[in-house]
Order: sequence, then structure tokens, then C-alpha cells
Amino acid sequence: MPVAATRYARSVIALGGVILALSLWNWSSARPIFFAIYFALSIAASMLKFRLPKIEGTYSVSFLFTLIGIAEFSLPETLAATCAGAAIQCVWKAKQRPLIIQILFSIANLAISTSLCFMIAHSILATALQTYRPAVLALVAAVHFATSTVLVSGILAFLQKQSLQQVYQQFYFWSFPYYLIGAAVVGLLPLSGRIAAPEAWLILLPLLYVVHFYYILSTDRTPSSGIPSDEPAAKLPAAASLYIAVIVAAGSALLFYGASHWESQNVIRFVGYLAMALLAAGFKVRLPRLTSTVSVSFVVILVSVSELSYAEAISLSAAVAIFQTCWRAQRRPKAVHIAFNAATFILDTSVTYFVCRLLLVSVGSAELPTFLVIATALLYGSNTVLVTGVLCLAERKPMCELWQLCHFWSFPYYLVGAAASGLMITTARGLGWPFTFLVLPLLIMVYVSYRLHVTVKATHRLVPECLSKGA
Repeated sequence: MPVAATRYARSVIALGGVILALSLWNWSSARPIFFAIYFALSIAASMLKFRLPKIEGTYSVSFLFTLIGIAEFSLPETLAATCAGAAIQCVWKAKQRPLIIQILFSIANLAISTSLCFMIAHSILATALQTYRPAVLALVAAVHFATSTVLVSGILAFLQKQSLQQVYQQFYFWSFPYYLIGAAVVGLLPLSGRIAAPEAWLILLPLLYVVHFYYILSTDRTPSSGIPSDEPAAKLPAAASLYIAVIVAAGSALLFYGASHWESQNVIRFVGYLAMALLAAGFKVRLPRLTSTVSVSFVVILVSVSELSYAEAISLSAAVAIFQTCWRAQRRPKAVHIAFNAATFILDTSVTYFVCRLLLVSVGSAELPTFLVIATALLYGSNTVLVTGVLCLAERKPMCELWQLCHFWSFPYYLVGAAASGLMITTARGLGWPFTFLVLPLLIMVYVSYRLHVTVKATHRLVPECLSKGA
């Protein structure tokens, strides 16, 4: 082992050892029987190992029990189960006998990551953990994933003589869905007698689809339409120009109506959601060979349809569209491009708002799953149809082929967004709207994972050009 790698490993081991020793000092369990069961299940979970593609190390479902420990047990109890599980995972059915330093490093890595997450959950967010656990666990999963991945990537960077970014991206590429699903499952478990509503388990469906989506990307079996990827002509056909003019006029009329009938129950809340939406709009992904982008701002737009007035919702959508179009654009966008994107966002939000409010006068907890299904379908359908329509007219290509290609790349984004929106809405109602910011780190990690996948894919396949949300 290189000297630099040895020093790094010893530093991590020393820090993890100090944390573990201080935590276990004078430790006593308030619920010894429950802890014994938890400890035994954690050890058993550590033996259920699986190996992700292109990663030498193994993963296990013991991460679920780490989250359970953070939510239900003390720090010494959680560390005892987690670190014992790490040691078992290293030696159980290992292809090669692990070195002592490898075992100690794995234990220290989890001791550091788990302690940091426990401190965040029980000090900074102690009230939120008791009031609405899923939002806190989402943040905890994001922190645990980021911390443990950085620590492991550091030692591998020294051993493989690669940059930290290269190694870290490899872990991000394959392991993030594992953490995402783990956080969702633990958030739904009936811990402390809190039983989640049956419809809450719908969150697993989009997450499973994301795993399927990533698998298709990794096996190079993405759909190919045979549509040429040349840049469209500078001069638009008359039909396309007329179509754009109609969309912009309709969007402008709706925006004027909203401004003239402005109402807000909480201006500070609107400003907070607007700031959150603009922040999310900055995290945008440019899909392979596309001139446009997708971002996680859809999540906040969906929340605004449920929680804000119509005028606030379309104003937020228009601001998001303009910011997403102009922010760090590869080419300076034209005014017509900005206007069309803004009008599209306004029309998407308007259709969703009025249909949902017509069907569901108030979006209560019982109606929330229905709202999410309807609102997501409307936002996704209206956006893809409106944007594909102008491409069909501009490039004189079959609308069905263009829509199908956009459908493949953007559908997972909307599914995960719907689940995240439901989490944000219930968090806002249980804790207050400022706590919805807890979900943002998980959304940003979804963005990073999604971006890495499509970036890697772009190096292997030239995807025909289509247009999705924003630019």
C-alpha cells in the first residue's frame, strides 16, 4: 500500500476510533431486549451482501438498520450494531482474506458517517425527527451517502492513482439508488408504533423505475429512433412560427390574468418557495446531444400547485423557466426562446392547477396520492406535448418518434419528482414550509446521479436531438 494511502487510512481509523470509544464509554441500554433484537437483525443484514457493477467492494442491507438506529436508538447502540455489521460484512464470504487495516477502515468509515448523521438528526433536527420522520431520514441518507462515499473514494484514489472526482463519480453512478430506496423504506416502516398510510408506499414505485432506468443505461439498451441530429434550420417554417406565437400569447394572457388577480396568504412562504425553485432550476442536466435541459425545479412547481394560489404558482413557474433558460446556457438564448419556455411553463402549471382544483377542491392527506398522480400526469403530458409539437413543425419529423425519445429521458425525472413533491407537501403541513428545504439535498443528489448517467451515456451513443423542459 502506498505511503500516502496508509497515512490516509490511519487518519480515518484514528478519528473513527476516537468517536467510537467516546460513544461507547459508560454506555447502558434503556431497552436491552429491543436492542438485542436490533443488533441481531443488523448482523444478519450485514451477511446479505451484493456486489454492484464495476465496484470491487460489497454492499448490504445493513444500511437500513443504520437508519433505524438513528431514528430509534441511542448513538452507542447504533454505532455498536453498525460497526459490528461492518466487520462481519468484511470477513463474511470474502473472496480474499481482508487485511486488518481494511476492516478497521470500514468500521471507522461507518462510525464517522453514522455519528455525523446522528448528531444532525438529534440535535439540529430533533423536533423534526419526532414530528415528521421521513423528511429527516431523507436528509440523513443524503449526508450518510456523501460522507461514506467521500471517505472510501479517498483511499481508492490513492490506491488506484486516480483523481478523487473520478473515483467518487464511479460510486455515485452505481450506488445512489441503493441509498435512495433505503431511506424511503425506513421512512415507511411502522417504527415507534407510527404506521404509514398504505398509499405512502407508492413512493417505492418511482424509485424502482429509476433503478430500471439506470440499468437500461448501463447495458447500452436505450431506445434509438433513427432521427438525424443535425441542428434545425435558423429560419422556422411558418407553421412553427405561428404555433410559437399562439403559445406565447396564451402564456402572456394567463400571466397578465394572474398578476391582475394577485392573492397571497403568506408572502414570505411564496418568496421561500420561489427561492427554492430558482435554486432547483440551477441544477439542470443537459441530455446527450440536446440543446435544452431538465432540472429538479418541477418538484417545487408541483408543490406550488398544491400549496400556493394560482397567481403565485404561475409567477413561480415563469421565473423558473426564465432562470433555467438563461442560467449557464451554452449559447445566449434568443428572446423568442425565453418567451416560449416561460409560456410553456405557465400553460403546464395552469392546466394542472385548474384541473386538480376542479377535481379536488382541497388537497388533504387522503387526497394527496390522487393529486400527485393527476398533477404529475398533467405536467408531464402538457409539457412534452407542447414542446414536441414545435419540434414536429420545425423539423418536419413524426411527432410520435420525437415524443417517445423525450419520454424515455424525462419520465424518470417526473416520477421521482412526484415522490419528492409528496414528501415536501406533507413536510410543509406537518412541520411548516421552511422544513421542506430538508428534502433539497436528496433532490440535488438525484440530480448528480442522473447527470452522471446521461453524461456517461453521451460518450457511448449519440442521442437524436429533441427538446425537453427549459434550455
